[in-house]
Amino acid sequence: MKTLITALALLTSAIAGIASAQAQALRELSYVYSGPTSYYWDIFIAQEKGFLRDEGLKLDMIMADNVAQQTQMLITGAVQVIGANAEVAIAAMEKGAPIAIVGAQTAKQGFVFMARPEIKTYADLKGKLLGATQLQDASATMLMELLKKNGVGRDSYDMIALGGTPNRFAALTNGAVAGTMLSPPLDYKAASLGMNKLGYAFEAFDGPQVVYTVQKAWAQKNEDTLVRFLRAAAHGMAFLYDPANREESASILVKTIGGTKEDALKNYDDWMGPNKVMAENLRLAPQSLKAFLDLRGSKEDPAKFVDLSYLEKALTKK
Repeated sequence: MKTLITALALLTSAIAGIASAQAQALRELSYVYSGPTSYYWDIFIAQEKGFLRDEGLKLDMIMADNVAQQTQMLITGAVQVIGANAEVAIAAMEKGAPIAIVGAQTAKQGFVFMARPEIKTYADLKGKLLGATQLQDASATMLMELLKKNGVGRDSYDMIALGGTPNRFAALTNGAVAGTMLSPPLDYKAASLGMNKLGYAFEAFDGPQVVYTVQKAWAQKNEDTLVRFLRAAAHGMAFLYDPANREESASILVKTIGGTKEDALKNYDDWMGPNKVMAENLRLAPQSLKAFLDLRGSKEDPAKFVDLSYLEKALTKK
């Protein structure tokens, strides 16, 4: 009996040692996203389903307060990968930031314009106060583009900076602003409280919203790690787009960022259905960035801002 106990103890110790060695062998990587929204659904799934671990990666997921902060974290080298707002990333690169877009999380703009119950049409917004993350920010840009398309000029309304999606949601639902862009799934919650959905940002602007972005120097030195990360994320995206995984994908979103299963399922049907907001295979056509450059009056070649070589290796290398 004593011999058996000793043998079991040795076996347990050996198994623990193997597990410890495997854990130590995982490459650590930090990823920053800007809020509790579904733009990052693919990587939430890759984390929850173990796709990242299967690639030998241990991912530290960090939530920043806003897109500008996460971009600053990348530029300073505090983190390795971010789910960047495309507009903000391009603006940083135009100013000389040594970063590059290496894939997409969303193929379209995901912002949804929500308004107070008394606002029935875009015409009702004239003279009203509207909310954005910052006044020189992607949410403000998309809001202005959507309103312009629907006949509401910039001189017809006021705008205030409110911060991230949770802040904008609170300001809208308590009546501090007449309307604001929200990121799913909080738009569904706002609708349940009587707010009106007036439109989607992608109705007025054709370009991706969230893109995987890295420091160029880091990517060159850590190609294998980046390829593994993108392959895991692509695996997460493929899982997400499979209708058989609808229920589980919704459950993972709720587990990761909160909200209700009902709203997550609505989000799934909206984004993975006819609108196809998420970027299948993380694919990104460089030309899709031209809309951002046109906004800025830039004549730069869109290809200057991307390096898709890592993604191509991730999608072909097994």
